[in-house]
Amino acid sequence: MLFRLIWLVVFLILAAASANWLMSKPGQMQLEWLDWRIEIRTSLAVFLLVMLCVLLVLADRLWRRLVTLPRWLGRKMKQRRGAAGHKALTLGLMAVSAGEAGEAKRHATRAQRLLDAPQLTDLLSAQAAHLAGDLRAAERYFRSLTKTQDTAFLGHIGLARLAHEKNSPDEALRAARRALSLKPKSAIAAAQVLHLEAARGNWSAAAPALEVMMAAKDHTGPKNDTPHARRRQKVALAYLQAKPFFDGDLEEQSLGRISEKEAARQLRLALATDPGFWPATVLLADYHLQSGQRRKAAKALETGFCAVPHSLLSDRLKQVWNVNEGEFVAKLIKLASNASHAHIAEAETLAADAALAAGLEGEARRLLDGIVEERRDVMTWQLIARLAEIGEDKSAAATALRAAGGAMRPRGWQCQICHVMSADWLSHCQSCDGFATLEWQRPDHLTPLGLVGGRTADNLSQRATTYD
Repeated sequence: MLFRLIWLVVFLILAAASANWLMSKPGQMQLEWLDWRIEIRTSLAVFLLVMLCVLLVLADRLWRRLVTLPRWLGRKMKQRRGAAGHKALTLGLMAVSAGEAGEAKRHATRAQRLLDAPQLTDLLSAQAAHLAGDLRAAERYFRSLTKTQDTAFLGHIGLARLAHEKNSPDEALRAARRALSLKPKSAIAAAQVLHLEAARGNWSAAAPALEVMMAAKDHTGPKNDTPHARRRQKVALAYLQAKPFFDGDLEEQSLGRISEKEAARQLRLALATDPGFWPATVLLADYHLQSGQRRKAAKALETGFCAVPHSLLSDRLKQVWNVNEGEFVAKLIKLASNASHAHIAEAETLAADAALAAGLEGEARRLLDGIVEERRDVMTWQLIARLAEIGEDKSAAATALRAAGGAMRPRGWQCQICHVMSADWLSHCQSCDGFATLEWQRPDHLTPLGLVGGRTADNLSQRATTYD
């Protein structure tokens, strides 16, 4: 604005200077044409010529405006139409995010009418139809997206989700594979392939998809798709690929999918990822025992017991060590002292149970008394009650059983999505069908007596009542 003002001042100064110069130079200009003769001052002639040029320029500008007026009006209308269409598109996407199906469909229809951008409007229409439950319309829009290179990935992802909702796993897997082929590093497409292949039991086919997910920097999948969940899935896939060989699944072996060396490698991979996954520890130890490699079996069991103490591990340690009862208890107590801080109380409880089974009541009592009350679980209090029974102290036994009712429950396999407990580890939760969602932990979201180490809550209550 300031530069324009400066140029205007300069122009006026130059114009005034030019006019003053012309006025100071008197002269006459004579023009004879036909029978006319015109005499005029030179300065006036120059002024009239300048004015004529200005009028010609203005006339040219006016003519150009009149000629281009229809096109200008059309461009303005197109701009207003585009602005209204983009506003409808924005409002539609906001309605989809808010879950307003009716508003989303209304804005999607308006955007389809106003915008000439099928990639954007078809995506909004597909999302709106999907939200409204119109799966046919959603499928139609998603298929239209697959015809364009820029939106083909989103179209296949949408088709995979629709097929999954329609309970068509084969169709969903085909769409997910196409999406992954378009974007080989997509964590979203890989997650769909992983869960669909896992649902079919194709563990070896699901493993590459998991590698894509773990290599991806983004975590844009479901809410439960976390780095910890991906590590849990890696452990599960490694264990599941190895398990058919050790289970003697001849059909799997005949297909050449597994070998002894590969099965052992997969078990080691599972334990390297999660040393506390004790089913892999048991399987690997049994494999070494069958191969006559007692030292390797003992090392695997000892490492697993220190990571996550479990009665199955202690039972196999007794078999591997091949010692008498007293020596077994002594070695187990020493091993329990090396357990991780979070599991040392459980390890000492298992050692006390072994001592009590061997008739070493004093050693069992020493171990149990060394566990602070805040870290005593149901099994610990049950052992204390058994010791009180042996000592014929009914009052102390009843007190221990009451304490067991409100104590920490023993660890079990609990789904991280629906929190349902399972007696054994399974590839899929029996309640929500989630893949590799079971984790060995103390149960949460359950009543205190939901899981009591093989003994029912009713049994504990009856025994407590008896001692009263």
